[in-house]
Amino acid sequence: MSSPTTRKVSVPHTVRTAAEPRQNRLFTVRLSHIEEINPTVRLLHLTIPPSVQDPSLQEYVAESEEADNGQLQPFTFFPGQWLDVHIPSVANAGGFSITSTPADAQVLPSLEPSHELIPAEEAVIVPVNSHGREPYVELAVQKVLSNPASAWLWRPKEEIIGKELSIRVGGSFVWPPSKAKLEAIRNVVFVVGGVGINPIISMLSHLNNNDETTGSFHASLGIHVLYSTKLPDNVTPETGFNQIPFLSRLREIVRSQEQSRRLRITLDLFLTNNHDQSSSLPARTPQDMTIQSRRISRDDLQRMVSRAHSQSNPDETVCYVCGPPQMTDEVVDILNDLLNGHKDRIYFEKWW
Repeated sequence: MSSPTTRKVSVPHTVRTAAEPRQNRLFTVRLSHIEEINPTVRLLHLTIPPSVQDPSLQEYVAESEEADNGQLQPFTFFPGQWLDVHIPSVANAGGFSITSTPADAQVLPSLEPSHELIPAEEAVIVPVNSHGREPYVELAVQKVLSNPASAWLWRPKEEIIGKELSIRVGGSFVWPPSKAKLEAIRNVVFVVGGVGINPIISMLSHLNNNDETTGSFHASLGIHVLYSTKLPDNVTPETGFNQIPFLSRLREIVRSQEQSRRLRITLDLFLTNNHDQSSSLPARTPQDMTIQSRRISRDDLQRMVSRAHSQSNPDETVCYVCGPPQMTDEVVDILNDLLNGHKDRIYFEKWW
């Protein structure tokens, strides 16, 4: 991916990721929901037509649609992948990580399945299933007005809600790990910086959903999240934490796993701009995470990696790193040393 430079150069997403794998098909979706986490990050839901995801409806789709072997391919992705987002009025596609799970993109089963045949001319209008939730994919878009795609997605809500966009799935930074045997893994370390949380929250939410790979894990699996970010300015601790992207979702996952005991998850939050600790930290120490007013250190990484005694058996640990290029480079170098040069245990993606 991109490398640190002294001068920031704007390179289109499709050029920067040209060597990354991509799916062949473009999907048409509708921008159906917009929510602002904080003044600079928006959550967007892109609704996928149920006819794309539900094989029982595909026979009614117009014959002009793309198909493989006579069968339309549903929208699928691995946790951690991103989307090329094509906006009709913007020349270059934007690139944004998926923050939802593959399960969110599936059609929920109806409470009372209907066996009534729908005429072909009416098939384009598919009612919402009886659970009231259409299949969707979620993105978290940072407000960067110099990025044409981001700027368009940050236009006033009433101007863009309901608009149709085209998306394509891509990326190789995914869960499950491609080079590791799941049954041998005892330790998973996620190291996150800033908006690097976006692909990681998809992976963790997927694991929290008791995905199909969970049963393959070692019985004593531990998952450790080190999240480095900035606390918003001029806010109370409670308000500030609510504005840190996906922190509340992470804490819910930790609490959920404490009850179910399927996975052992720890969360360490590192606030890199918290100079006045007395006024910006909560009065009571949270039970679901630890808070540090500093950057992630080598000692922190050593502590997480060594929890499974991985220095004697590096095959037991996998590490995922996602953040700004300089941070990612530094963390990957340290982890490579801690894992005795086993680079195949380290997966990373740099956000620029």
